[in-house]
Amino acid sequence: MKKTLIGLAVAAAVASVSVQAQDQTGGSAAGGSAAGGVSVGVVTAGVVGTVIAAAVISNSNGSAPTPPDVVTPPPPPPPPPPSCEGDDALVDGVCVGTTVTVTVSGTSTVTVPVTFTYAPSA
Repeated sequence: MKKTLIGLAVAAAVASVSVQAQDQTGGSAAGGSAAGGVSVGVVTAGVVGTVIAAAVISNSNGSAPTPPDVVTPPPPPPPPPPSCEGDDALVDGVCVGTTVTVTVSGTSTVTVPVTFTYAPSA
């Protein structure tokens, strides 16, 4: 619809140029192109102006859809820190635990510390 209005306005503007270019010599035949001082060219120019104004008003009605708001997703939560069981220490990303074993051999008792490693739980 808007393109049609603009096309009609352009066509009327072109037609009004050719109408305004028609000059007549003075005399008794000169009154035929004017009625009460308003010529065909003035009326055509008024119509062209009205059509152009209507096209501008219909084109700027503000009903164009607005783009959706861009929402950035929140960053993912940080991973939980690795943890070891009990009071075992975390050394270079590996859990290190120690147990004590008692070995009885005859009359002597030997206490031996045993160290072990395992992957931490997240």
